[in-house]
Amino acid sequence: MYIEEIILDGFKSYQKRTVIGRFNPKFNAITGLNGSGKSNILDSICFVLGITNLSQIRINKLEELVYKSGQAGISKASVSIIFNNDDKSNSSPLYRDLDKITVTRQIATGGRNRYLLNGNVVKPIEITNFFHSVQLNVNNSHFLIMQGRITKVINMKPKELLSMVEEAAGTRMYETKKQQSLKLIEKKDSKLEEINRMLEEDIIPKLERLKKERSDYLKWNSINEEIEFIERICTLHNYNNLSSEVSEIEGELNNSEIALSGIEKVISDGKEKIINLKKLVEEEENKLTTEWSAPLKTCKDRISDVESKVRLTQVQLNELKIDLNDEENLLKNYFNQKKMIEDKLNPRTNSNQGNLIKKSEEFFKLEKQISDLKEKMEANKKSLQGIRAGCDINSINSEQKSLRQSLFDTEKELAKVSVQEKKVKMKIGEIEKKIRPLNDQIMKSSSNSSKHKSMTLDEEYQYMNGQIKKLESEVINLKEDAELCEKYNLEKRKIKLDNDSLEIQLQPIEMFIRTRQCIYNAGTSSELAIQAHINEVDTLLDYSKAQKTKVKGSVFELIDYLDSKYSIALEMIAGGRLYNLVVENHEIGKKLLSSGLIKKRITIIPLDKIMDPSISEKTLNSARSLINCNSTEDLRVLSAMNILKFDKELEPAIKFCFGHTIICEDENIAKMITFNPGILARTVTLNGDIYDPSGTLSGGSIPSNQRSILSAYKQYNNLRLKILSNNKRIEEINKILLDLGKAADTYRHSLIQLDINKHQLKLLEERITRLKEESAESKIEEYLKEIVALKNEHQGLLDKEKFLKENKSRLENEIKVFEDTKESREKHLEVEIDHLKREIRDLTASYKNLEKMTSDTRIEQKALKTELEQISDLIFGKTNNINEIRQKIEDQNETLKNFQSQLNESKSSLMKLQQQIESSNDIIKEYKSEIKKIEKLINGKQIENSKIIHVIKTLKTDLSQKNKLKDSMSRRFEWLLDKNFTNKIDLEAYSYKSCVEKLEELQNEQISLSKNVNRRILNLYDRVNAECNELINKRDIVIKDKDKIEDVISDLDQKKRQALENTWKTVNSSFKSIFSTLLPNSSAELVPYFNPETNVESFYEGLEFKVGFGGIWKKSLTELSGGQRSLLALSLILSMLRFKPAPVYILDEIDSALDLGHTQNIGKMIKNHFPNSQFIIVSLKEGMFNKADVLFKTELINGISTVSRIENFINGNEFDEKFGEKNEIMIDNKVRRKNK
Repeated sequence: MYIEEIILDGFKSYQKRTVIGRFNPKFNAITGLNGSGKSNILDSICFVLGITNLSQIRINKLEELVYKSGQAGISKASVSIIFNNDDKSNSSPLYRDLDKITVTRQIATGGRNRYLLNGNVVKPIEITNFFHSVQLNVNNSHFLIMQGRITKVINMKPKELLSMVEEAAGTRMYETKKQQSLKLIEKKDSKLEEINRMLEEDIIPKLERLKKERSDYLKWNSINEEIEFIERICTLHNYNNLSSEVSEIEGELNNSEIALSGIEKVISDGKEKIINLKKLVEEEENKLTTEWSAPLKTCKDRISDVESKVRLTQVQLNELKIDLNDEENLLKNYFNQKKMIEDKLNPRTNSNQGNLIKKSEEFFKLEKQISDLKEKMEANKKSLQGIRAGCDINSINSEQKSLRQSLFDTEKELAKVSVQEKKVKMKIGEIEKKIRPLNDQIMKSSSNSSKHKSMTLDEEYQYMNGQIKKLESEVINLKEDAELCEKYNLEKRKIKLDNDSLEIQLQPIEMFIRTRQCIYNAGTSSELAIQAHINEVDTLLDYSKAQKTKVKGSVFELIDYLDSKYSIALEMIAGGRLYNLVVENHEIGKKLLSSGLIKKRITIIPLDKIMDPSISEKTLNSARSLINCNSTEDLRVLSAMNILKFDKELEPAIKFCFGHTIICEDENIAKMITFNPGILARTVTLNGDIYDPSGTLSGGSIPSNQRSILSAYKQYNNLRLKILSNNKRIEEINKILLDLGKAADTYRHSLIQLDINKHQLKLLEERITRLKEESAESKIEEYLKEIVALKNEHQGLLDKEKFLKENKSRLENEIKVFEDTKESREKHLEVEIDHLKREIRDLTASYKNLEKMTSDTRIEQKALKTELEQISDLIFGKTNNINEIRQKIEDQNETLKNFQSQLNESKSSLMKLQQQIESSNDIIKEYKSEIKKIEKLINGKQIENSKIIHVIKTLKTDLSQKNKLKDSMSRRFEWLLDKNFTNKIDLEAYSYKSCVEKLEELQNEQISLSKNVNRRILNLYDRVNAECNELINKRDIVIKDKDKIEDVISDLDQKKRQALENTWKTVNSSFKSIFSTLLPNSSAELVPYFNPETNVESFYEGLEFKVGFGGIWKKSLTELSGGQRSLLALSLILSMLRFKPAPVYILDEIDSALDLGHTQNIGKMIKNHFPNSQFIIVSLKEGMFNKADVLFKTELINGISTVSRIENFINGNEFDEKFGEKNEIMIDNKVRRKNK
């Protein structure tokens, strides 16, 4: 199998599809100039073979293989190699049925990479397997010989040369595997030693200890059997006692149920009467609601609507007054500005004519001078550039030619300037004739006021500029205070709006709280009663202030709690006591009741007389222990006192209201605690269900859509605190604004004044500009400017004429001394250019000052008039704005009066409705009084009923527990129901007391044994014994396997030595033959290495080169030339290739270090020693490729590589004719480049 053709498309320098072939089955050579693409052909072969080390083909990533990395419009590189497979004996066993095999590899710029085999896409592993089967492994290649490999071989040590022979013999892999096996045996030996040590030191002693523990366990087990028999006797005694207790409880339970039925009948009759009375109350309340509720709500809505309109109107009225004040201040400032402008509007004129003409002449003269200096500077710059441009090697002649051309141009320009100078003189005479009559006219009408006017406008302009700068400085200094003042005003307005919003939120909450108080105290929810109650509360608050906090307030107002989830539970605990009034002592309570301030029923709690009904700490701890609530963070059970916040002095009242009940997380915990015989405490769940030890259950009194009084008051308190905090902040802002107010007023006044002054300055500038354009003076000024311009032009032409003459002389001198004075002239021109720049800068400053002086006085009068007109327009506009604002204020005042009148009427209607509702509530009170009497009777019976229910429940609980215990014992000890077993036991022979004493004695003995007894000893002993035996068996197997492996290694070592010696002899024979062919009259061989330390020569220590010339052997390779050493290394490599042949060999410029004679011998050697292998060699030397059967010549044309094929016939004459001439040209070019 050999390469027949290579097809490149877009690969590296091969832009277009290039077919390289046909290749000869034996010797092929590739040559060409450097960079023409010859090595790229070898890279393409490596690319198809699947090389992974990309540095060998001189790239960093596969995308670089595409022509110009895809930047030239080509996005894909493709390489195809066509193999001739006619020789089936040397072909791959996978594809012996094919005569030709085409392998293609493609890479795209996007990174896509694929292989094709005979046009079909295949996996890379299939291509790799194919090439490995024919000894073409490019990633571990022996068929690919690069120049660097020859240098590497010549520098190899004896051991490395021996390893090459081992690699050729195929024993290298065995040696690697052998070393791995020896290391594994070494590890296993250490493991065997560890196993032996474990057996002797750990496992066998452990077995002895386990035998002793086993005997202790058997003794302990016999005691257990005796204990089990005595425990059965004790259990039988307990079971018989439990049966007798159950019979007694059943009798007591029957008697209690008979008493309960009589009490329940009395309660049911009372409840029936209450239902009838409540129906009557409901009818009266419905009647009251239908008649008065709607009118009362309508009246309240109307009052609320009118009050909001009044507040909005007042805010709008205040804003209008502020706007009016600002507009009046601004109008006052405009009037002051108008007066100042009118004072300035006096007749004014320009400066005298002579000064104006003089200044104009100076102005245009300066302008001309600046222009001439700029031209001169540009000329110098161009000269400097010309001199610097002459620095190049070939620029001397061109520079002289340029100076001569400049001289010719200067002479021509000099003649032209002379003609222009005469024309300018004639124009000046004509214009002077036109100025004389106009000058006489101006002299007649001129006066001293003109000069005064010009000076006044200039002074006013300067004064106005100064005022603006002063005001700008003042505004900058005051800006920070003014912005701060505005910020605080904005914050104050936001806080006021926030307070209004909070007040609106507060009103319904306050009404809800007062309504709940009224419902509890007055027993009604009517609007009139609520209003009366609110008035009464306000009276109490006033009395409390007078008594200096001796009246503390209602209970719900005096507490706060940790979490909103507890609000319902707390409200259910306290009930009506939430609305009780707390006072300092009982004397204050008496005074309050006798004062007549309280007209409705109210309960007072004096702090000095109240009893403490709180649950003890012991009971609470018992309740927590019952449900394993031991952590302080576990809040499933807790006292209400633990979650309330209040003043210390109020503790008696808070305990009175909340201390008698435990809060539980859910109903299961509440039931468990309430009905536990050791606790019997009142509990409440978070949902508001109350459990009482008496047996009563209450809850659900707060609907889900109705808020709690405690949560409402907490929200009310939070809103009130926010309002107080906002009010405090407003007071702080007012103090700050008092300090900043003056600075803010000054800032606003200065800002207005600054705007006015800037406007006036703009008008003044317009006036000055217009003055420049007026009357005959402007015509004279134009003529004067034209005269000055012409004079300047005339002077410029004279200067130019002078300059041209000087330049002519200078050019003549420069042409003569150009080469000698080039550097000094550069420096001179640079200094002159810097000097001209300074002069232009100075004259430009004078020009600007003079321009200002001649133009300041021309527009003042007109600008002042325009400014006066604009100020008058502003005054007119502001006057209209003030009138409109005043009219709006009057309208708002009238609207406010109407709203207040409507508000008074609505409040009067509300009072009438409330009085009518009050009279309707008396009927309802009588019914409710009768209901309370009956409820009191029912409550007494219910308490008695609850006690009996509690007793029954307790008896049932005890009975249930006893029965459960009995059933539990019978289930646990099934033998209790086995009469055959129990009848055999004589309980009289085994008294309970003697059994307990015997049991205690046996248990003590068992405990003493249990400390040392291992209950799993039987299984543990059997398992450890089995593991010990198994470990010993495995150890013996490993030792036998180790002996077998060592025997196999010894046998393979012997075979390895024999194979190495045979390979060495074969390679050495080829090595001698190839070297003598490459270097006639010489010989070389690989000899065993002589170790100077041991004085022993051994083949297994390594191999070394031995070289001789003319029968004389060299002592060292250092005596050889570089070319001879290269041939020596090449001979060894080729002898290895001959021992282990491949279908194709690739050699890349291996002759680069050899002269022509040695190169010819390489070609001859390949012909003689490798007649059956295909060689592809890259070389630049004729001696190498003259021996080739086919030569491929590469050329680079317009950046694209091309390949031409030349075939060598048998006699070689035609080959020399085709290529000889080209080769001479190549050699001549190389020599020429080297000389250059």
